[in-house]
Amino acid sequence: MALYSKYRPQDFQQLVGQDHIRTTLLNEVKVGALAHAYLFTGPRGTGKTTTARLIAKILNCTTRDENGDPCNTCEFCTDITESSLIDVIEIDAASNRGIDEIRDLKEKINFAPTRAKTKTYIIDEVHMLTKEAFNALLKTLEEPPEAVYFILCTTEIHKIPDTIISRCQRFDFKRIPVRTLMTRLNFIAQKEGIEAEDTALEMIARHVEGGMRDAIGLLDQLSMEGKLRTEDVQMHLGITSHKTIEDFLDVLEKQDLTKALRMIEEVHNEGYDLGTFLREILASLREKMMQAIQNNSDPHIWLEMITRFEEARAMLRTTVIPQLPLEIAAIKICHAQGGNGAAITNAKTATVTTKSTEKKVIPKEPEIIEATSKAQNEEEKTAKKLKDEIQHEKVDANIAENWKRVLEHVEPPSLRRSLTDAKVTEEPNGELTLSFRSNFHKNKVDSNEGRMKIDKVIQHIFGRKVIYMCVLDTTLPTTTAKQEKPKAEEPAEALHSEESVKSGAGNLLDQAMEMFGE
Repeated sequence: MALYSKYRPQDFQQLVGQDHIRTTLLNEVKVGALAHAYLFTGPRGTGKTTTARLIAKILNCTTRDENGDPCNTCEFCTDITESSLIDVIEIDAASNRGIDEIRDLKEKINFAPTRAKTKTYIIDEVHMLTKEAFNALLKTLEEPPEAVYFILCTTEIHKIPDTIISRCQRFDFKRIPVRTLMTRLNFIAQKEGIEAEDTALEMIARHVEGGMRDAIGLLDQLSMEGKLRTEDVQMHLGITSHKTIEDFLDVLEKQDLTKALRMIEEVHNEGYDLGTFLREILASLREKMMQAIQNNSDPHIWLEMITRFEEARAMLRTTVIPQLPLEIAAIKICHAQGGNGAAITNAKTATVTTKSTEKKVIPKEPEIIEATSKAQNEEEKTAKKLKDEIQHEKVDANIAENWKRVLEHVEPPSLRRSLTDAKVTEEPNGELTLSFRSNFHKNKVDSNEGRMKIDKVIQHIFGRKVIYMCVLDTTLPTTTAKQEKPKAEEPAEALHSEESVKSGAGNLLDQAMEMFGE
Protein backbone atom coordinates (compact mmCIF):
# COMPACT_ATOMS: atom_id res chain seq x y z
CA MET A 1 0.00 0.00 0.00
CA ALA A 2 1.25 3.50 -0.83
CA LEU A 3 2.34 5.52 2.19
CA TYR A 4 -0.18 8.27 1.46
CA SER A 5 -3.09 5.82 1.59
CA LYS A 6 -1.64 4.09 4.64
CA TYR A 7 -1.23 7.34 6.59
CA ARG A 8 -4.35 9.13 5.35
CA PRO A 9 -6.09 10.77 8.35
CA GLN A 10 -8.93 8.62 9.69
CA ASP A 11 -10.17 11.15 12.24
CA PHE A 12 -9.94 14.90 12.78
CA GLN A 13 -7.11 14.59 15.29
CA GLN A 14 -4.86 13.27 12.50
CA LEU A 15 -5.77 16.11 10.12
CA VAL A 16 -2.58 18.19 9.87
CA GLY A 17 -2.25 21.91 9.22
CA GLN A 18 -5.98 22.75 9.11
CA ASP A 19 -6.73 23.45 12.78
CA HIS A 20 -9.28 26.18 11.98
CA ILE A 21 -11.37 23.75 9.94
CA ARG A 22 -11.10 20.89 12.43
CA THR A 23 -12.24 23.08 15.33
CA THR A 24 -15.24 24.51 13.48
CA LEU A 25 -16.49 21.18 12.14
CA LEU A 26 -16.14 19.37 15.49
CA ASN A 27 -18.09 22.18 17.17
CA GLU A 28 -20.85 21.74 14.58
CA VAL A 29 -20.87 17.99 15.28
CA LYS A 30 -21.19 18.52 19.04
CA VAL A 31 -24.25 20.76 18.68
CA GLY A 32 -25.71 18.74 15.80
CA ALA A 33 -25.53 21.59 13.30
CA LEU A 34 -23.75 20.07 10.31
CA ALA A 35 -24.70 21.84 7.07
CA HIS A 36 -26.24 20.01 4.12
CA ALA A 37 -23.81 21.59 1.64
CA TYR A 38 -20.10 22.32 2.09
CA LEU A 39 -17.62 23.90 -0.30
CA PHE A 40 -13.94 23.06 0.31
CA THR A 41 -11.36 25.10 -1.58
CA GLY A 42 -7.58 25.23 -1.45
CA PRO A 43 -4.35 23.94 -3.05
CA ARG A 44 -4.01 20.30 -4.00
CA GLY A 45 -2.99 17.79 -1.36
CA THR A 46 -4.11 19.85 1.64
CA GLY A 47 -6.90 17.55 2.86
CA LYS A 48 -10.12 18.56 1.09
CA THR A 49 -11.29 15.09 0.00
CA THR A 50 -9.98 13.55 3.23
CA THR A 51 -12.08 15.98 5.28
CA ALA A 52 -15.10 15.20 3.10
CA ARG A 53 -14.71 11.51 3.93
CA LEU A 54 -14.37 12.31 7.63
CA ILE A 55 -17.69 14.19 7.51
CA ALA A 56 -19.27 11.15 5.82
CA LYS A 57 -17.93 8.98 8.65
CA ILE A 58 -19.29 11.34 11.31
CA LEU A 59 -22.73 11.39 9.66
CA ASN A 60 -22.97 7.59 9.68
CA CYS A 61 -20.80 6.45 12.61
CA THR A 62 -22.76 4.57 15.27
CA THR A 63 -20.34 5.21 18.17
CA ARG A 64 -18.65 8.61 17.89
CA ASP A 65 -16.24 9.51 20.70
CA GLU A 66 -16.72 12.41 23.11
CA ASN A 67 -14.84 14.82 20.83
CA GLY A 68 -17.13 14.05 17.91
CA ASP A 69 -14.56 11.99 15.98
CA PRO A 70 -15.65 8.75 14.26
CA CYS A 71 -14.83 5.46 15.98
CA ASN A 72 -13.25 3.83 12.88
CA THR A 73 -14.40 0.43 14.13
CA CYS A 74 -18.09 0.23 13.20
CA GLU A 75 -19.14 -1.22 9.85
CA PHE A 76 -19.89 2.18 8.31
CA CYS A 77 -16.51 3.67 9.27
CA THR A 78 -14.59 0.68 7.95
CA ASP A 79 -16.59 0.62 4.71
CA ILE A 80 -15.94 4.34 4.11
CA THR A 81 -12.22 3.79 4.81
CA GLU A 82 -12.22 1.03 2.19
CA SER A 83 -14.36 3.15 -0.22
CA SER A 84 -16.99 0.41 -0.35
CA LEU A 85 -20.03 2.09 1.23
CA ILE A 86 -22.61 2.51 -1.52
CA ASP A 87 -24.24 5.51 0.18
CA VAL A 88 -21.06 7.62 -0.01
CA ILE A 89 -20.79 8.61 -3.66
CA GLU A 90 -17.58 10.23 -4.95
CA ILE A 91 -17.99 11.97 -8.31
CA ASP A 92 -15.16 13.28 -10.48
CA ALA A 93 -16.60 16.41 -12.06
CA ALA A 94 -13.85 16.46 -14.68
CA SER A 95 -15.34 13.35 -16.34
CA ASN A 96 -18.98 13.87 -15.27
CA ARG A 97 -19.41 17.53 -16.04
CA GLY A 98 -22.53 17.72 -18.17
CA ILE A 99 -26.13 18.51 -17.37
CA ASP A 100 -27.21 14.91 -18.07
CA GLU A 101 -25.05 13.59 -15.23
CA ILE A 102 -26.47 16.19 -12.82
CA ARG A 103 -30.04 15.34 -13.87
CA ASP A 104 -29.31 11.69 -13.18
CA LEU A 105 -27.94 12.66 -9.77
CA LYS A 106 -31.08 14.70 -8.99
CA GLU A 107 -33.28 11.70 -9.75
CA LYS A 108 -31.28 9.36 -7.52
CA ILE A 109 -31.06 11.62 -4.45
CA ASN A 110 -34.78 11.18 -3.85
CA PHE A 111 -34.24 7.50 -3.06
CA ALA A 112 -33.55 6.62 0.58
CA PRO A 113 -30.05 5.50 1.63
CA THR A 114 -29.40 1.81 0.98
CA ARG A 115 -27.51 0.90 4.18
CA ALA A 116 -26.28 4.00 5.96
CA LYS A 117 -28.22 6.72 7.76
CA THR A 118 -27.41 9.34 5.12
CA LYS A 119 -26.34 9.71 1.50
CA THR A 120 -23.22 11.80 1.01
CA TYR A 121 -22.19 13.15 -2.40
CA ILE A 122 -18.54 14.20 -2.67
CA ILE A 123 -18.02 16.09 -5.95
CA ASP A 124 -14.30 16.58 -6.62
CA GLU A 125 -12.97 19.29 -8.97
CA VAL A 126 -16.47 20.77 -9.02
CA HIS A 127 -15.27 23.81 -10.98
CA MET A 128 -15.18 21.56 -14.08
CA LEU A 129 -18.99 21.39 -14.25
CA THR A 130 -20.64 23.24 -17.11
CA LYS A 131 -22.76 26.32 -16.58
CA GLU A 132 -25.90 24.31 -17.31
CA ALA A 133 -24.87 21.64 -14.80
CA PHE A 134 -24.34 24.27 -12.11
CA ASN A 135 -27.78 25.72 -12.80
CA ALA A 136 -29.35 22.28 -12.53
CA LEU A 137 -27.62 21.76 -9.17
CA LEU A 138 -28.79 25.04 -7.63
CA LYS A 139 -32.23 24.00 -6.39
CA THR A 140 -30.93 20.71 -5.02
CA LEU A 141 -28.24 22.47 -2.99
CA GLU A 142 -30.74 24.97 -1.64
CA GLU A 143 -33.35 22.41 -0.55
CA PRO A 144 -31.78 18.93 -0.40
CA PRO A 145 -33.66 15.93 1.04
CA GLU A 146 -33.25 15.47 4.79
CA ALA A 147 -30.82 12.56 4.51
CA VAL A 148 -28.68 13.97 1.67
CA TYR A 149 -25.43 15.92 2.11
CA PHE A 150 -23.23 17.54 -0.53
CA ILE A 151 -19.51 18.26 -0.21
CA LEU A 152 -17.99 20.14 -3.15
CA CYS A 153 -14.19 20.28 -3.53
CA THR A 154 -12.21 22.60 -5.81
CA THR A 155 -8.76 24.06 -6.33
CA GLU A 156 -10.12 26.98 -8.40
CA ILE A 157 -12.76 28.80 -6.38
CA HIS A 158 -12.91 31.69 -8.86
CA LYS A 159 -14.56 29.37 -11.40
CA ILE A 160 -17.46 28.55 -9.09
CA PRO A 161 -20.61 30.67 -9.67
CA ASP A 162 -21.57 32.97 -6.80
CA THR A 163 -24.99 31.35 -6.70
CA ILE A 164 -23.36 28.02 -5.80
CA ILE A 165 -20.99 29.55 -3.23
CA SER A 166 -23.84 31.33 -1.46
CA ARG A 167 -25.69 28.04 -0.95
CA CYS A 168 -22.73 26.27 0.68
CA GLN A 169 -20.76 26.60 3.88
CA ARG A 170 -17.29 27.46 2.63
CA PHE A 171 -13.97 26.36 4.13
CA ASP A 172 -10.60 27.52 2.80
CA PHE A 173 -7.79 24.99 3.18
CA LYS A 174 -4.36 26.55 3.64
CA ARG A 175 -0.96 25.44 2.42
CA ILE A 176 0.63 23.35 5.17
CA PRO A 177 3.71 25.07 6.71
CA VAL A 178 7.16 23.61 6.02
CA ARG A 179 7.81 22.77 9.69
CA THR A 180 4.46 20.98 10.00
CA LEU A 181 5.21 18.96 6.87
CA MET A 182 8.66 18.03 8.19
CA THR A 183 7.18 16.87 11.50
CA ARG A 184 4.66 14.64 9.74
CA LEU A 185 7.27 13.24 7.32
CA ASN A 186 9.63 12.51 10.20
CA PHE A 187 6.82 10.70 12.05
CA ILE A 188 6.08 8.51 9.01
CA ALA A 189 9.79 7.82 8.42
CA GLN A 190 10.22 6.62 12.00
CA LYS A 191 7.12 4.41 11.75
CA GLU A 192 8.42 2.87 8.51
CA GLY A 193 12.01 2.50 9.73
CA ILE A 194 13.36 4.96 7.16
CA GLU A 195 16.67 6.68 7.92
CA ALA A 196 15.88 10.22 6.77
CA GLU A 197 18.24 13.19 6.85
CA ASP A 198 16.68 16.42 8.13
CA THR A 199 17.97 18.41 5.15
CA ALA A 200 16.35 15.89 2.78
CA LEU A 201 13.01 16.19 4.59
CA GLU A 202 13.25 19.98 4.46
CA MET A 203 13.94 19.93 0.71
CA ILE A 204 10.85 17.79 0.12
CA ALA A 205 8.72 20.00 2.39
CA ARG A 206 9.79 23.16 0.56
CA HIS A 207 9.41 21.64 -2.90
CA VAL A 208 5.77 20.51 -2.52
CA GLU A 209 4.57 24.04 -1.66
CA GLY A 210 2.27 23.04 1.17
CA GLY A 211 0.82 19.77 -0.20
CA MET A 212 0.88 16.84 2.24
CA ARG A 213 -0.06 14.24 -0.39
CA ASP A 214 2.84 15.22 -2.66
CA ALA A 215 5.26 15.28 0.29
CA ILE A 216 4.37 11.76 1.46
CA GLY A 217 4.44 10.54 -2.15
CA LEU A 218 8.01 11.81 -2.60
CA LEU A 219 9.06 10.26 0.71
CA ASP A 220 7.67 6.94 -0.47
CA GLN A 221 9.33 7.22 -3.88
CA LEU A 222 12.79 8.26 -2.69
CA SER A 223 13.17 5.89 0.27
CA MET A 224 12.84 2.51 -1.42
CA GLU A 225 16.15 1.35 0.10
CA GLY A 226 15.12 2.42 3.60
CA LYS A 227 17.19 5.61 3.44
CA LEU A 228 16.42 9.18 2.43
CA ARG A 229 19.59 11.07 1.55
CA THR A 230 20.00 14.71 0.65
CA GLU A 231 21.94 13.86 -2.52
CA ASP A 232 19.13 11.64 -3.80
CA VAL A 233 16.52 14.35 -3.19
CA GLN A 234 18.66 16.97 -4.93
CA MET A 235 19.21 14.74 -7.95
CA HIS A 236 15.55 13.71 -8.23
CA LEU A 237 14.06 17.19 -7.78
CA GLY A 238 16.79 19.09 -9.63
CA ILE A 239 17.53 21.20 -6.56
CA THR A 240 20.95 22.81 -6.15
CA SER A 241 22.58 22.80 -2.74
CA HIS A 242 22.05 25.61 -0.26
CA LYS A 243 25.77 26.38 -0.51
CA THR A 244 25.49 26.88 -4.29
CA ILE A 245 22.64 29.36 -3.81
CA GLU A 246 24.56 31.29 -1.15
CA ASP A 247 27.75 31.32 -3.26
CA PHE A 248 25.80 32.64 -6.26
CA LEU A 249 24.21 35.46 -4.24
CA ASP A 250 27.58 36.28 -2.70
CA VAL A 251 29.08 36.61 -6.19
CA LEU A 252 26.27 38.96 -7.23
CA GLU A 253 26.70 41.03 -4.08
CA LYS A 254 30.40 41.37 -4.91
CA GLN A 255 29.40 42.42 -8.46
CA ASP A 256 31.50 39.68 -10.09
CA LEU A 257 29.52 39.30 -13.30
CA THR A 258 31.99 36.94 -14.99
CA LYS A 259 31.79 34.40 -12.19
CA ALA A 260 28.00 34.78 -11.89
CA LEU A 261 27.51 33.95 -15.57
CA ARG A 262 29.88 31.00 -15.25
CA MET A 263 27.90 29.63 -12.28
CA ILE A 264 24.61 29.90 -14.21
CA GLU A 265 26.17 27.97 -17.09
CA GLU A 266 27.46 25.28 -14.71
CA VAL A 267 24.06 24.84 -13.06
CA HIS A 268 22.45 24.50 -16.50
CA ASN A 269 25.07 22.05 -17.82
CA GLU A 270 24.78 19.84 -14.73
CA GLY A 271 21.11 19.27 -15.55
CA TYR A 272 19.49 21.15 -12.67
CA ASP A 273 16.06 22.62 -13.25
CA LEU A 274 16.53 26.37 -13.69
CA GLY A 275 12.95 27.07 -12.58
CA THR A 276 13.66 25.33 -9.27
CA PHE A 277 17.03 27.10 -9.05
CA LEU A 278 15.28 30.44 -9.54
CA ARG A 279 12.65 29.61 -6.91
CA GLU A 280 15.38 28.74 -4.39
CA ILE A 281 17.17 32.02 -5.18
CA LEU A 282 14.00 34.03 -4.54
CA ALA A 283 13.32 32.18 -1.27
CA SER A 284 16.85 32.91 -0.06
CA LEU A 285 16.64 36.57 -1.14
CA ARG A 286 13.36 36.98 0.72
CA GLU A 287 14.97 35.65 3.90
CA LYS A 288 17.87 38.08 3.50
CA MET A 289 15.51 41.00 2.88
CA MET A 290 13.43 40.19 5.97
CA GLN A 291 16.59 39.80 8.04
CA ALA A 292 17.82 43.21 6.88
CA ILE A 293 14.50 44.82 7.84
CA GLN A 294 14.60 43.21 11.29
CA ASN A 295 18.15 44.49 11.79
CA ASN A 296 17.17 48.01 10.63
CA SER A 297 19.56 47.63 7.69
CA ASP A 298 19.01 48.83 4.14
CA PRO A 299 17.17 46.05 2.23
CA HIS A 300 17.53 47.85 -1.10
CA ILE A 301 20.13 45.50 -2.59
CA TRP A 302 17.98 42.43 -1.87
CA LEU A 303 14.85 44.18 -3.14
CA GLU A 304 16.65 45.03 -6.37
CA MET A 305 17.74 41.40 -6.83
CA ILE A 306 14.24 40.08 -6.11
CA THR A 307 12.80 42.44 -8.73
CA ARG A 308 15.29 41.31 -11.37
CA PHE A 309 14.82 37.60 -10.67
CA GLU A 310 11.03 37.96 -10.68
CA GLU A 311 11.39 39.43 -14.16
CA ALA A 312 13.55 36.42 -15.06
CA ARG A 313 10.89 34.04 -13.72
CA ALA A 314 8.31 35.59 -16.03
CA MET A 315 10.67 35.31 -19.02
CA LEU A 316 11.52 31.70 -18.18
CA ARG A 317 8.07 30.52 -19.29
CA THR A 318 8.54 31.64 -22.89
CA THR A 319 12.29 31.74 -23.56
CA VAL A 320 13.89 29.28 -25.99
CA ILE A 321 17.25 29.52 -24.17
CA PRO A 322 16.65 28.40 -20.56
CA GLN A 323 19.62 30.16 -18.98
CA LEU A 324 19.09 33.48 -20.80
CA PRO A 325 16.62 35.06 -18.29
CA LEU A 326 19.00 34.34 -15.40
CA GLU A 327 21.94 35.76 -17.35
CA ILE A 328 20.02 38.95 -18.16
CA ALA A 329 19.07 39.32 -14.48
CA ALA A 330 22.70 38.89 -13.40
CA ILE A 331 23.86 41.50 -15.95
CA LYS A 332 21.24 44.01 -14.80
CA ILE A 333 22.09 43.49 -11.12
CA CYS A 334 25.86 43.85 -11.59
CA HIS A 335 25.44 46.78 -13.99
CA ALA A 336 23.11 48.60 -11.58
CA GLN A 337 25.67 48.24 -8.80
CA GLY A 338 28.57 49.37 -10.96
CA GLY A 339 30.09 45.89 -11.08
CA ASN A 340 32.61 44.45 -13.50
CA GLY A 341 29.87 44.02 -16.09
CA ALA A 342 30.43 47.62 -17.14
CA ALA A 343 34.20 47.16 -17.10
CA ILE A 344 33.99 44.04 -19.26
CA THR A 345 31.72 45.73 -21.76
CA ASN A 346 33.85 48.87 -21.86
CA ALA A 347 36.88 46.71 -22.60
CA LYS A 348 35.02 45.00 -25.45
CA THR A 349 33.79 48.37 -26.70
CA ALA A 350 37.32 49.73 -26.70
CA THR A 351 38.47 46.74 -28.77
CA VAL A 352 35.65 47.23 -31.26
CA THR A 353 36.40 50.95 -31.44
CA THR A 354 40.10 50.31 -32.05
CA LYS A 355 39.38 47.84 -34.82
CA SER A 356 36.84 50.19 -36.36
CA THR A 357 39.33 53.06 -36.26
CA GLU A 358 42.03 50.91 -37.80
CA LYS A 359 39.75 50.13 -40.72
CA LYS A 360 38.81 53.76 -41.23
CA VAL A 361 42.40 55.10 -41.36
CA ILE A 362 43.35 53.08 -44.44
CA PRO A 363 43.95 55.90 -46.91
CA LYS A 364 42.45 55.72 -50.35
CA GLU A 365 42.85 59.37 -51.22
CA PRO A 366 44.64 62.24 -49.38
CA GLU A 367 41.42 64.26 -49.31
CA ILE A 368 39.63 61.63 -47.19
CA ILE A 369 42.37 61.65 -44.54
CA GLU A 370 42.39 65.43 -44.41
CA ALA A 371 38.56 65.62 -44.13
CA THR A 372 38.49 62.99 -41.36
CA SER A 373 41.21 64.82 -39.43
CA LYS A 374 39.35 68.12 -39.68
CA ALA A 375 36.08 66.51 -38.53
CA GLN A 376 37.78 64.96 -35.51
CA ASN A 377 39.38 68.29 -34.58
CA GLU A 378 36.02 70.05 -34.83
CA GLU A 379 34.38 67.41 -32.58
CA GLU A 380 37.14 67.75 -29.98
CA LYS A 381 36.83 71.55 -29.99
CA THR A 382 33.03 71.35 -29.60
CA ALA A 383 33.28 68.87 -26.73
CA LYS A 384 35.90 70.99 -24.95
CA LYS A 385 33.83 74.13 -25.40
CA LEU A 386 30.69 72.50 -23.95
CA LYS A 387 32.62 71.14 -20.99
CA ASP A 388 34.20 74.53 -20.30
CA GLU A 389 30.77 76.19 -20.39
CA ILE A 390 29.55 73.86 -17.66
CA GLN A 391 32.64 73.98 -15.44
CA HIS A 392 33.08 77.78 -15.61
CA GLU A 393 29.65 78.67 -14.26
CA LYS A 394 29.56 80.75 -11.06
CA VAL A 395 30.48 78.57 -8.09
CA ASP A 396 28.10 80.48 -5.81
CA ALA A 397 25.07 79.83 -8.06
CA ASN A 398 21.85 79.10 -6.25
CA ILE A 399 22.01 75.31 -6.32
CA ALA A 400 18.42 74.75 -5.17
CA GLU A 401 17.05 76.92 -7.99
CA ASN A 402 19.24 75.13 -10.55
CA TRP A 403 18.49 71.65 -9.21
CA LYS A 404 16.49 70.79 -12.32
CA ARG A 405 19.78 70.80 -14.24
CA VAL A 406 21.01 68.02 -11.98
CA LEU A 407 17.82 66.05 -12.65
CA GLU A 408 18.37 66.36 -16.40
CA HIS A 409 21.76 64.66 -16.26
CA VAL A 410 21.39 61.99 -13.57
CA GLU A 411 21.44 58.42 -14.88
CA PRO A 412 19.96 55.81 -14.87
CA PRO A 413 16.29 56.84 -15.20
CA SER A 414 15.33 54.87 -12.07
CA LEU A 415 17.70 57.01 -9.97
CA ARG A 416 16.40 60.16 -11.68
CA ARG A 417 12.83 59.19 -10.75
CA SER A 418 13.81 58.73 -7.12
CA LEU A 419 15.67 62.05 -7.08
CA THR A 420 12.62 63.77 -8.60
CA ASP A 421 10.68 62.75 -5.48
CA ALA A 422 12.86 65.05 -3.34
CA LYS A 423 11.99 68.53 -2.12
CA VAL A 424 15.27 70.49 -2.21
CA THR A 425 16.07 73.08 0.47
CA GLU A 426 19.34 75.06 0.55
CA GLU A 427 20.61 75.75 4.07
CA PRO A 428 22.42 79.01 5.05
CA ASN A 429 25.75 77.17 5.15
CA GLY A 430 25.38 76.10 1.51
CA GLU A 431 24.43 72.52 2.27
CA LEU A 432 21.28 70.93 0.84
CA THR A 433 18.47 69.03 2.51
CA LEU A 434 16.62 66.54 0.30
CA SER A 435 13.23 65.70 1.82
CA PHE A 436 11.53 62.54 0.54
CA ARG A 437 7.94 61.47 0.93
CA SER A 438 8.85 57.86 0.07
CA ASN A 439 11.35 55.83 2.08
CA PHE A 440 12.11 53.75 -1.02
CA HIS A 441 13.22 56.80 -3.03
CA LYS A 442 15.20 58.15 -0.05
CA ASN A 443 17.14 54.90 0.31
CA LYS A 444 17.87 54.70 -3.42
CA VAL A 445 19.30 58.24 -3.53
CA ASP A 446 21.13 57.86 -0.20
CA SER A 447 22.84 54.60 -1.21
CA ASN A 448 26.57 54.61 -1.99
CA GLU A 449 25.84 53.93 -5.65
CA GLY A 450 23.28 56.73 -5.89
CA ARG A 451 25.45 59.31 -4.13
CA MET A 452 28.43 58.48 -6.34
CA LYS A 453 26.44 59.17 -9.52
CA ILE A 454 24.75 62.31 -8.17
CA ASP A 455 28.03 63.74 -6.84
CA LYS A 456 29.60 63.30 -10.25
CA VAL A 457 26.81 65.29 -11.94
CA ILE A 458 26.92 68.06 -9.30
CA GLN A 459 30.71 68.35 -9.70
CA HIS A 460 30.34 68.75 -13.47
CA ILE A 461 27.55 71.33 -13.28
CA PHE A 462 28.60 73.49 -10.31
CA GLY A 463 32.33 72.89 -10.38
CA ARG A 464 32.51 71.82 -6.73
CA LYS A 465 31.32 69.18 -4.31
CA VAL A 466 28.03 69.90 -2.55
CA ILE A 467 27.14 68.36 0.80
CA TYR A 468 23.53 67.17 1.00
CA MET A 469 21.51 65.21 3.53
CA CYS A 470 18.55 62.91 2.76
CA VAL A 471 15.63 62.92 5.20
CA LEU A 472 12.20 61.26 5.27
CA ASP A 473 9.21 63.60 5.50
CA THR A 474 5.91 61.73 5.12
CA THR A 475 3.97 64.98 5.62
CA LEU A 476 4.96 66.17 2.16
CA PRO A 477 2.00 66.17 -0.24
CA THR A 478 2.50 64.29 -3.47
CA THR A 479 2.37 67.48 -5.50
CA THR A 480 5.01 69.13 -3.31
CA ALA A 481 7.38 66.22 -3.59
CA LYS A 482 7.37 66.25 -7.36
CA GLN A 483 9.90 68.44 -9.15
CA GLU A 484 9.78 69.81 -12.65
CA LYS A 485 10.51 67.09 -15.20
CA PRO A 486 13.61 67.55 -17.38
CA LYS A 487 12.96 69.22 -20.71
CA ALA A 488 13.19 66.93 -23.70
CA GLU A 489 14.77 69.64 -25.84
CA GLU A 490 17.80 69.98 -23.55
CA PRO A 491 19.70 66.72 -24.09
CA ALA A 492 22.49 65.53 -21.84
CA GLU A 493 25.21 65.57 -24.51
CA ALA A 494 26.91 68.53 -22.81
CA LEU A 495 27.64 66.47 -19.73
CA HIS A 496 28.87 63.42 -21.55
CA SER A 497 30.30 64.91 -24.74
CA GLU A 498 33.94 64.29 -23.85
CA GLU A 499 33.20 60.73 -22.76
CA SER A 500 31.22 60.00 -25.95
CA VAL A 501 34.14 61.21 -28.11
CA LYS A 502 36.54 58.95 -26.25
CA SER A 503 34.30 55.87 -26.15
CA GLY A 504 33.69 55.84 -29.90
CA ALA A 505 31.23 53.03 -30.60
CA GLY A 506 29.42 53.47 -27.25
CA ASN A 507 28.72 51.08 -24.46
CA LEU A 508 27.35 47.76 -25.71
CA LEU A 509 25.83 46.90 -22.35
CA ASP A 510 23.83 50.15 -22.34
CA GLN A 511 22.40 49.13 -25.71
CA ALA A 512 21.46 45.71 -24.35
CA MET A 513 19.89 47.32 -21.28
CA GLU A 514 17.85 49.64 -23.50
CA MET A 515 16.67 46.65 -25.53
CA PHE A 516 15.59 44.51 -22.55
CA GLY A 517 14.56 47.34 -20.21
CA GLU A 518 15.92 48.26 -16.83
